[in-house]
Amino acid sequence: MRLSRRPTPTAQQAIEWMVLLRSGEATDNDFREYERWRYSDASHDAACAQIETTLGKIQSLTHTMPRENVRQTLLAPSSRRKFLQNTLGIAAVAVVGGLVVNQKYPLPYLLSDIHTNTAQRRRIELGDGSILDMNARTALNIAFNDNLRNVTLRTGGFIANVVNDVRPFSVHTEMGRILAGEARFNVRRESDGIHLAVLDSVVKVTNLRGENRRVEAGHGLWFNHDTLMPIAISPTAETAWTQGRLEVQDTSLSSVIDSLRNYSPAVIRLDPAIAGLRVSGNFPLDDVPYTLDALAQTMPIAITRTTGYWIRITAASV
Repeated sequence: MRLSRRPTPTAQQAIEWMVLLRSGEATDNDFREYERWRYSDASHDAACAQIETTLGKIQSLTHTMPRENVRQTLLAPSSRRKFLQNTLGIAAVAVVGGLVVNQKYPLPYLLSDIHTNTAQRRRIELGDGSILDMNARTALNIAFNDNLRNVTLRTGGFIANVVNDVRPFSVHTEMGRILAGEARFNVRRESDGIHLAVLDSVVKVTNLRGENRRVEAGHGLWFNHDTLMPIAISPTAETAWTQGRLEVQDTSLSSVIDSLRNYSPAVIRLDPAIAGLRVSGNFPLDDVPYTLDALAQTMPIAITRTTGYWIRITAASV
C-alpha cells in the first residue's frame, strides 16, 4: 500500500499542532491557540479528530499487544493482517501523508526484534560475540541457531564487527544478501537500494537476480534487486556517525537531509529542485538545528520552521 499522497494544507497544519501538543513543550498559550484554530472551521476539527484517532489506535496497539503477536499478525497471509493494518490507521496515515506519524511510530519497529529510536545509537553484542553498532531509526531481526547467523535489515543501518565462526554470517535485505566471515562493514538501507562499505576483510554480495560480487576492504558497493555498482568510500566518513558526526564529500543535499532525518523529531521537507546540490563538510548529527543553519549559511537554501516540528528547505530567494 502506497503512503505517498501529499497531505492537504489543513492536514499539514493539524499535524504540526498535534506534534507540538504531544511534545511536552507546548505552553498554555499554545493550547489556547490550538483550540482557537481547531474550532474556527469544521475542516480543521475533522482533520484533528482523524489524526487523534490514528495516533490513539497505534499507541493502544503498541502498548497492549505483545510485539511478536503484532509481528506474526502483520506477516500472516490472511484477513487478520488486513484487519490489523486497517486498525493501525494506515488509510488515515495516507491522508495526512504518513509524515509525523511515521516519524514517531515507524511500522518496521513492530516487526523487528531490536530497534533504535530517532536520534538514538546503540551497540549490541550478538550470541556469537559479534558486535553491531546501530544507527538511529534502525530495525533488525536476529536469527541464530546451530547452523546459521542471520541478521535482517528492515530499515536504517549498522556497522557489523563479525567474529570468526563455523557458521556463515549473513545480512538479509529486500535487495539481496551480504555474506561475511570475520569482517567489519557498514551497511545501510536507502530509499532505492543498499549501501555497503567494507572496512576490514572481504564480503560477498548476491542480489535478487543471483548476481554475485566480492567486495574487499576499502571498497564499497551500492546494490538493488538487479544492480551491483561499485562505489568509492571514505572509511572515516563511514564510521563518523558512531561519534555523532556526519562527514560528507561532494554528497547530494538529499542524502545529507536523509541522514539528518534520523536524528530529528521534526518532519523535514526538501524541495526536489535543490535536492541535487552538492555538500562537503563535517556536521554534528546530534544538533540538527545547528547543522541546518550551517548549511543555510554556506549554500543557496532557506530554512523555514513551523512550531519546531515542521521544517521546509527551499531555494533561497535572490
